[in-house]
Amino acid sequence: MTYVFWHSYLMFHQAAYIRALAAMPGNTVHWCVTEDLPAYYRERGYPIPDTGKVVVHVGPSPASTVELARLPGSVQVFFGLRGFALPLTAFKASLGAPVHRFLMTENRYEPGAQLLPRWLVYTWDALRYRRHLKGVFCIGYSGRYGGARFFSACGYPLAQIVPFMHVVDSTTVQHLPVQRNHKEILYVGQLITRKRVDLLLQAFSQLDLPTARLRIIGKGDEEKKLQQLARQLGIAERVSFSSGMPNAGIVAAMAAADVLVLPSRFDGWGAVVNEALIVGTPVICSDRCGASDVIENGRNGYVFEAGNARELLERLNDVCQDFHWDRAALASAEATRLGGPAVAARFQLHAMRLLAPCTATRRSKAPIDGAPHQREQQP
Repeated sequence: MTYVFWHSYLMFHQAAYIRALAAMPGNTVHWCVTEDLPAYYRERGYPIPDTGKVVVHVGPSPASTVELARLPGSVQVFFGLRGFALPLTAFKASLGAPVHRFLMTENRYEPGAQLLPRWLVYTWDALRYRRHLKGVFCIGYSGRYGGARFFSACGYPLAQIVPFMHVVDSTTVQHLPVQRNHKEILYVGQLITRKRVDLLLQAFSQLDLPTARLRIIGKGDEEKKLQQLARQLGIAERVSFSSGMPNAGIVAAMAAADVLVLPSRFDGWGAVVNEALIVGTPVICSDRCGASDVIENGRNGYVFEAGNARELLERLNDVCQDFHWDRAALASAEATRLGGPAVAARFQLHAMRLLAPCTATRRSKAPIDGAPHQREQQP
């Protein structure tokens, strides 16, 4: 099978499964991008991802774009048709050609004043484009506020919306007992309003475990406000802020933490969840994070209701007092389940199912194959 992926850049949260897909016998994979890596990520020290056997096209010419978009019998995967020039250009170039088109997108069901206008424009997109698509790979699929509900409400057939995810490369860490006499809770990400780090501080301040420590790695507009809140809550001496560090340092911090918390009001996915799980650290995240799809309560972490400080506190108590796990075993299981080869196999299975006329109307029922579903999927 020939696959052609269209992105704005070589996404490091997509590379692992695209590379694995190219390594599967009988597959040829093209990856077309506007640029290899934006300056924003270069400045933060991110490397260009390993693409293996993938044929990479950086800044393809108009003629090459048309040629690649119209490869007979190919599976064309467009990462977003709104906001990214190259995928939309390629999509339009593919129309009328004997190819199979799929949309790949993160969940867009973000609460707030912009939800209705966003729903209107995505409904307009569905009216224009859905007849040309075989399916939608939805990153952040499940739950009352998941992508399956949002995109079906926009007009895409629910039977053609399938669960998908971001993927990160496994990192080798040495699993040694952590030598300390306290529990360490970790947050990694931007310090912006949407991430609700303030909610984490509020819940942490109520945790009946005075030896516990909270480590916050990241920077953003809310940093000073959050430091002030920690002082107001009387926990400043137990909360540390780090503006940033190389990726290897972040991985080490994740491997050393007792739990990673992602309390966002909304995240299309949240790849820090993958990064923590594959080094054997359980995760607490809100039900408005797409990555909650991969959390199984009590096995690899917990999901709590977004904005609910009391429930977040309960989940912190669950992890700090009652949660027991074998870090090496969890890392091994999650690196396999969420790794590139497994996700590539699921991607190809979903694509082939949607391309088969006799099975095109079957519904996908699990957020991630092999992961029990914890939350409602239907409106």
